[in-house]
Amino acid sequence: MAKDKPKISLLLSGGGARAAYQVGVLKAISEWYPRVHHSPFTIYCGTSAGAINVTAIASYASCFRLGVKKLEWIWARLHSRRIFRASTLGMTGHLMNQWFARLQAEHHDRPPFGLLDNRPLRQLLNQVNNYERLEKQILAGNLHGISVTVSSYKSGQSVSFFQGQQALTDWDRAKSKGRRSLITTEHLLASAAIPLVFPATRIGQSYYGDGSIHQLAPLRPSLKMGADKILIIDLINQKLDEKDYTKAPGLATLGGHLMDTIFSDTLTADLEHLSRTNALLHALPTKQQKKLGMKIVEHVHLSPSQSFEPLARKYYCHMPPMTRTLMRLIGISPRDDAAITSYILFEPAYIHALIELGYQDALEKEAILRNFLK
Repeated sequence: MAKDKPKISLLLSGGGARAAYQVGVLKAISEWYPRVHHSPFTIYCGTSAGAINVTAIASYASCFRLGVKKLEWIWARLHSRRIFRASTLGMTGHLMNQWFARLQAEHHDRPPFGLLDNRPLRQLLNQVNNYERLEKQILAGNLHGISVTVSSYKSGQSVSFFQGQQALTDWDRAKSKGRRSLITTEHLLASAAIPLVFPATRIGQSYYGDGSIHQLAPLRPSLKMGADKILIIDLINQKLDEKDYTKAPGLATLGGHLMDTIFSDTLTADLEHLSRTNALLHALPTKQQKKLGMKIVEHVHLSPSQSFEPLARKYYCHMPPMTRTLMRLIGISPRDDAAITSYILFEPAYIHALIELGYQDALEKEAILRNFLK
């Protein structure tokens, strides 16, 4: 990669099954490049399901289209059973094990709680990811850095595990820190461990969960790794349906509200802060900017043009029967409470619809994206 070219960061936020939308966007972008062409991105930052996506394509930074094709191939063949144990026997056995574990004496190690058993996802990630390729891409100069953000249940901090060029250093800021590490399946599982839904993952001596929980500054990993431009593919759910707000919110309404807040609100605030900083730097001469150790960082923020909820309602019947039963037992109607359903509906028809939505949204923004990725 030419040294004078700007470092462009790809930032993918979390959202469970919704992350299939990001695959569609990347598919459209990849078609604008020759078959054998390096990635336009040299920095990759992901949280939750977004972390799984960036790891997959960063491994193929020297051949962008191939990396995106592989990622699309994986998502297009997903089923719930590849993410969690979806059979009646599997789900019942998992919940019984969780219950019995909590009846044991305190000196016994108890497994982290999660309604769903995500061991199939661990197997899938071990099968499809070649983590050694990340280091090869770094040594070849095709990859400047990759970051996977998790949340520490011990310290209550956001931790970004990164792998990249030797010039990158650890950082410590308020409620967040960056630590150099070789990215593995454990980091991805931790980052995607949605609270209560999937169990936390142990890394070293601590347990970590979904990276969106304590992530007050989602742009920080990109900025700390030296990004000049940032392309953000967000999964903010467009609220198109007017609900009856005179009714008291139930468990599903509260859960959907909290999940939407966790995955989106901090990014909105961080983008506002970046825009204000850029405006101030524009008013300063270049020498003064360098003296302050700051620079203008361009960004493009792409989010879905349509709500996920109608699609979740349309395809909720594809969800395994036992999963639907479990949701109803805890007071959630998959059809009526589509906000939550949209996160865990890992079924082919729904995923294909999200990939197509992302693809079409990227085509509509083609001129903006092409100019930004120069």
